[in-house]
Amino acid sequence: MQDILTALLEATEKQYRKKFKDSETEFKFAKDEKPVTGLIVDNPLLEYVLDRRFLAYGRFYLVYGKKGSSKTSLFFDLAKMFQRAGGAAAWIETENAADLDYARKQGVDTDRLILQHPQSFEEALNMSEMYVRNLAKVDPDGQMPFLIGLDSIAGSSTEYEQDTTHSITDVVPGTHARLLSRFYREMEHPLANEKCVFIALNQLKEKIGGMGGFGDEQPESMMGGNAQYFSSTYQLKMAYTGTLKKKNEHGVDRKYGSTHSIVCKRNKLGREGNMQKIEVDLYIKGGLDWYSPLVRHLGKQGYTDIVSSAGARHTWKVDGVTYLDNEGKAQPIPTDTSFYDRELAAMIGRSTDAKELIRTAFEIPALPTAEEVQEVEKERLVKRKKKVKSLDDDPVISKES
Repeated sequence: MQDILTALLEATEKQYRKKFKDSETEFKFAKDEKPVTGLIVDNPLLEYVLDRRFLAYGRFYLVYGKKGSSKTSLFFDLAKMFQRAGGAAAWIETENAADLDYARKQGVDTDRLILQHPQSFEEALNMSEMYVRNLAKVDPDGQMPFLIGLDSIAGSSTEYEQDTTHSITDVVPGTHARLLSRFYREMEHPLANEKCVFIALNQLKEKIGGMGGFGDEQPESMMGGNAQYFSSTYQLKMAYTGTLKKKNEHGVDRKYGSTHSIVCKRNKLGREGNMQKIEVDLYIKGGLDWYSPLVRHLGKQGYTDIVSSAGARHTWKVDGVTYLDNEGKAQPIPTDTSFYDRELAAMIGRSTDAKELIRTAFEIPALPTAEEVQEVEKERLVKRKKKVKSLDDDPVISKES
């Protein structure tokens, strides 16, 4: 049977190569497919959402939610991850409402953050395309991780809408959807060869005139059509869930952050559906806190053999797990003392053993081996070099430009 299958593959490849000489399509068995690789996040709670230990390179991501759900703050957090890994990010900000002071408070290095204010949705998509295609030219070794954030789809207007020869009542339905559909189809292959992630942010709105239930069950709509859903490896739905406040020196309650839920609605790399739901804390100064919510998640979601919770106090339950203190010395995480979530979170965040134990409990798949990653990189670089040669005559990215 295997001999027949091999012969079928070889015969089909021979016929195909004869008819389509310039095609780069590979003919192989599934066992020879290289594993997916990406930017290691080293964050068990985010890994729980992704069902992977990394942000997959060469993929589209979609983050959506209602106004105030902190979609941009999540983009900032991912940008920090890329920057810590020696990479950079581009923020395609369509609403002309960038707050760089807030970005710096979140911990973003603005020296390694490109900021663009496109004047139309078409311009935003063209910019995104050029950034992806230029990576192969300006970074021949392909070693710089790069994040592109389109913020946002709903906040951008098309060239037709900006044309003053049209009245305010002139409408062309589906323009955003048609543009996005073309963009995703065209960029799928160029993006696949890069250490790049494209993340689109979009605003969720309640659908007017639809039949539905109450609260979260209300019918919802989102500008841009279905291409953004179909093409995105991860679809992360965010929602505001509460405010974090404390009294200042004058005894007045002041907001210092908020809490938000993140649900992975559909995942091409992991568990399908709405099962991967978490809550994160967001601080105005400092950005997203993943580890305090991780402590609460463990205690409240049944992982009581790792963390037990009683009210606002939490106790680590596994003996022999150490963390690095402020002086870099290994110390055991106490199992006979209860802590507030942020106190225990600080210890878990500095413990390789604790994080690995939690990953095992979450059933997070292991990373590809170093040999597998090396093979993926070798194959990727070969494909990139072919693309560079084809781009040499492109006036947009020629050596003379």
